[in-house]
Amino acid sequence: MRLAQRIFVALMLAVLLATAAIAQEKNQTAPGTGSAAGPQLTIESFTHDFGEVKAGQPLRFAFKVKNTGTADLTINSVTPG
Repeated sequence: MRLAQRIFVALMLAVLLATAAIAQEKNQTAPGTGSAAGPQLTIESFTHDFGEVKAGQPLRFAFKVKNTGTADLTINSVTPG
């Protein structure tokens, strides 16, 4: 059961990282500022340890995602693993 949990968490992290990479690719550098303008996806923590879990126990965890940029962040789609 622990293997299935680790695989699930790894797949969810891959989705979040891919979303972050896409959002960062779209950032533009504002002339003369030297910093990225636009949306900036920030994820508080990339991992979560469920600890010891009994078989059949449902698991849930919400990753905290925040836009720390200067423009609206649009997430067009998210696909679970």
